[in-house]
Amino acid sequence: MPTASGTVIIIHIVFTTELLPVEIYYTYMIPFFTPLTIIIATIAGFSVGFLWYSPFLFRKMWMKGQGIAEGKLPKRTIYESALIQIYSFIAHGAIASVIAIMLELLSITSLTVAIALSLLLAFGLIVTTRFIDMIYAPREKYYDTQSQIIFLVGSGYYLASIAVMTVVIFMCTVR
Repeated sequence: MPTASGTVIIIHIVFTTELLPVEIYYTYMIPFFTPLTIIIATIAGFSVGFLWYSPFLFRKMWMKGQGIAEGKLPKRTIYESALIQIYSFIAHGAIASVIAIMLELLSITSLTVAIALSLLLAFGLIVTTRFIDMIYAPREKYYDTQSQIIFLVGSGYYLASIAVMTVVIFMCTVR
């Protein structure tokens, strides 16, 4: 039974035969995939990035990994900075949407299971690909300190962000 929250998919099929027309309506409710839930989860995941890469947490470590001296961040125009933030927000929205769809398709009803599954997939799909990026980084050695720092800070960020988005999606869903 559909609830007040969710995206409704309606399939309407009409068969016309010589004897009589037949109409079939199929309604399916995807409760995890509401636009408002996705926007809230996206903002939450995006906010984790602001905190994660802030001077309070890992900005200095990330800058060291990138080989950027303190106070020497590249200068960008407001337009370039805005585009970067918009693209990042859209990517976070895509991640939140995939999490929501995954939770619905697997009928996850436990927050613990939802977080565990999201982190397992994040580790298996994101952390491993970032590790591969690290070992193929165009540096003298694949295991140099800079590559490891970029890998650890970035991977930690994605794990934290995905966990937060999962919690938000799960908590915003009407069951």
